[in-house]
Amino acid sequence: MTDLYTRLFAAGVFPLLDRLNGTHIRSILAELRAGERLDPEAIHHRQVEKLERAVPRALRSSPFYRQFAERAPAGPRSSAGESFPAPAWRGRAIAARTSGSTGRPMTFYRTIEQESWFWALRFRIWSWAGYLPGDPYLTINLNARVEWRKRLQDRLFRCAYLTFNADNQDSARIVHELRRRRILHLNGFSSSLYVLARYMLDRGIANPGVIGITATGDTLYAPFREAIEAAFGVRVLDYYGAGGEALHLASQCPVSGGRYHLHTENAVVEVLDAAGPAAPGAPGRVVVTQLDNEAMPLMRYELGDVAVAAPPGASCACGRTLPLLERVEGRLADLVATPDGAFLVPHFFVVLFKNLRPVHRYQVVQDRIDSLRFRLVPVPGADRHGVEATVARAVAEATRGTVRSELEWVEEIPLSGAGKRRLVISRLPGDPLAAARAPISEADPSLAQVAAIVAASAPTAAVGAAAEP
Repeated sequence: MTDLYTRLFAAGVFPLLDRLNGTHIRSILAELRAGERLDPEAIHHRQVEKLERAVPRALRSSPFYRQFAERAPAGPRSSAGESFPAPAWRGRAIAARTSGSTGRPMTFYRTIEQESWFWALRFRIWSWAGYLPGDPYLTINLNARVEWRKRLQDRLFRCAYLTFNADNQDSARIVHELRRRRILHLNGFSSSLYVLARYMLDRGIANPGVIGITATGDTLYAPFREAIEAAFGVRVLDYYGAGGEALHLASQCPVSGGRYHLHTENAVVEVLDAAGPAAPGAPGRVVVTQLDNEAMPLMRYELGDVAVAAPPGASCACGRTLPLLERVEGRLADLVATPDGAFLVPHFFVVLFKNLRPVHRYQVVQDRIDSLRFRLVPVPGADRHGVEATVARAVAEATRGTVRSELEWVEEIPLSGAGKRRLVISRLPGDPLAAARAPISEADPSLAQVAAIVAASAPTAAVGAAAEP
């Protein structure tokens, strides 16, 4: 049952904020809720209509995309931001700069229209965990909220916003704030939620009253989910996108298991291998086309992530008819390649070290195709020889003896520029998913073919499982 403030927020505060900011989040949120159980063909048709408008609009407004469509070299992803906001765009553009945790920092621009879609999709995602705008919630994030407008917004939304990095999360303070503010919903990076859950489990701290948990920002590995759900007794709903790019691409619902519903109203998601769309069940690169951002319309934009498309016609017991993504594997740069063309996903190492109690922290680095370097921080009195033997045996078995292990015991593992600690780092050149196949740049269809790709796909299939270009 909603409290008085949540009802007042819906009736008065939310509409006022929309007017003051020039957004229309409420109307888009209502549209999203009304459309998520439509006939799959109708959902597909709506997406294609928006795509058919977005592609020629991008071609008209942006020299960058005109060059791309003509098959001229489009330049690396890191150069795209230098051509935007689009010269033809005359409205307001909101700038967002990424941390550059896995490469060069970039600046992205989005219109008020895209800002409205971004927040409406976030509220839809959170609503599947029981959230209503105006409910008290706590977010654990990397960036401090110092600008007065954001702090005022947090007060009106009843948001407790706490910062952390991988070294200094204050779990005691988070638990205190959950109790003091009577927080109903908790949102944060999967890793930060895991650290909080371990703190609570180790001390026997019960759930202070949280009824919904959403995770994002990094991969929700199975051991992370197990710990969070054990600590709170609440199912964690993971969602996937890219904050700097203002993209909410897919999210889980309470009954979807490991699958994700694709938010097709605002973006087209393709899952590609080097030859084109990856087969359902096979990993591929995530390529995105944005539908509502005229200032910087991301078209066939490669996120650097790996996902798996669901089988054609896959459905969810929740009754929502949005297409499905089978799973999200993580960053392309986190895949470990093997000499025989296979690869290990980060989850392999998470499970391995979950059961190695003598290791406090770890990081896996691949500099060569036939070897892995492990940086390990031991606990006091650790049986180092036992750990070394276990790791070497596990890697040898998983790679059929083609990869050797080198272990280095260290006092600390440095953080990335974003305040995160990467578990796996691959420094091999190229794409581990494209082993012995055509280079990515030769396989990608032109921008003008995006509409044809989606229109040719079966209405009940995941977007990434479209017909061959």
